[in-house]
Amino acid sequence: MRERFGLTSPAGDTTYDKTLSETVAKFQKENGINASGQLNAATLEVINGPRREKTVDIILANMERWRWMPRDLGHTYVMVNIPDYTLRVVRDDKLVWKTKIVVGKPNLPTPLLSAEMKFITVNPTWNVPPSIINNEYLPALQQDPQAMERIGLKVEQNADGTVRIYQPPGDRNALGRIRFNFPNKFLVYQHDTPDKHLFAHDKRAYSHGCMRVENPLKYGEVLLGLALPNEHYTAERLQKMFGGSEININFPTGIPDHLTYQTAFVDDNGALQIRDDVYGRDQRLLAILKGSDRKMADIAIDRPKGSSSAPVRMPPGTFGGSSGGGFSFFERLFGGTPEPAPKPRARVGANDQQRRVTPR
Repeated sequence: MRERFGLTSPAGDTTYDKTLSETVAKFQKENGINASGQLNAATLEVINGPRREKTVDIILANMERWRWMPRDLGHTYVMVNIPDYTLRVVRDDKLVWKTKIVVGKPNLPTPLLSAEMKFITVNPTWNVPPSIINNEYLPALQQDPQAMERIGLKVEQNADGTVRIYQPPGDRNALGRIRFNFPNKFLVYQHDTPDKHLFAHDKRAYSHGCMRVENPLKYGEVLLGLALPNEHYTAERLQKMFGGSEININFPTGIPDHLTYQTAFVDDNGALQIRDDVYGRDQRLLAILKGSDRKMADIAIDRPKGSSSAPVRMPPGTFGGSSGGGFSFFERLFGGTPEPAPKPRARVGANDQQRRVTPR
C-alpha cells in the first residue's frame, strides 16, 4: 500500500499507521467513497481498477455519450454526474461549488438531459407523480385508508374522477424546504430532503428519478449569487423564508443544467476516474457500438449496372457558366479575370472537307 501511494517507511514495517490511514482517506474522498481511512473492499476495488481492456471500452462508451451533449455547455452551468453521485456548479470552466447528491434507483433512473434552471421554490408542495400514485399509494390506500394521512399526505378527487395526492410545505415534506426547477418532459428536478442520512452512503441511488442535494441552502446561495448577484441571497436569508407558503425566486436568465452519465472522467488533478455503471448504460451502448448493425458501415455494396465513378461532363454554360467569355461561376465568387471567348473550330468531315461549326 505504501508503494502504491508513494510513501516511505522503515524496511519490513507492515503497520497500518496514521499516515497511511490519512492517505487512504484522502484517496477515498477523491473517488467518491466514504472517507473512513479503512482499507475496505470498495476501496481495494477502486485501487486495483478494472482490467485495461474494460477501461478502454468504458472510455469509448463515455466518448459516445459526450457526442450527444451540446457543444456549448454555457458560460455558467450545472453538471450532474449520475454514477459519481455529484453535482458541480461551473463558471468560466472553473469549479465554483460541488456537493453530493442522491439519484434515481436503477429501476427508476435519473434521465440524461440538458435543460435551463429557471427558478427556485422555497417551501415547495410535493404533488405526487401519477406513476407513484398508481404503483405505490393506491395499493397502500386499499389496505389502509389512513395510510396517506399518517405520512402527512392529502388526497383529493376531482369531479372527473382524477386523483390528486400532495404534501403541503413543511419539515416532513419529501422535497424538504427548497426545490430547484429546470422544466423538462421527464418532470424531474433537484431538491432538499429530510433523509439526510443517505448522504453518508458511498452509492446513493435511492430516489424515484429526481436528485436530492446534500446542502440545498448553500446550493441556493451559489445559484442565486450567479443569477441575481445584486440581491445578495445567502443560505441564512433563504432559511428565514421557511414557512407554510410557496415562494418562487425567478432567474432573469436561465442556467443550463446538464444531467450526464460519466462512468469515466478526468478529475481536477488530471487523473482518470472510473465509476460503477449503476444503470447498465455502458453495457447496452457498447453492445450497439460493437453489434452487427454498426458493422454494416464497413461492408462494400455492389454498384448497380451502368454506374461509373468517372466525372460527369456537360456542355459549358449548362449550369451558370458562360460559353462566350466573361467570368466563370467560381471566378465571380472568388475574383478573377474574364476568360477569352473560344474561337470557332473546324471539324473534318468524311471527305476531309472542312466546314465551319458554330459554337453552341
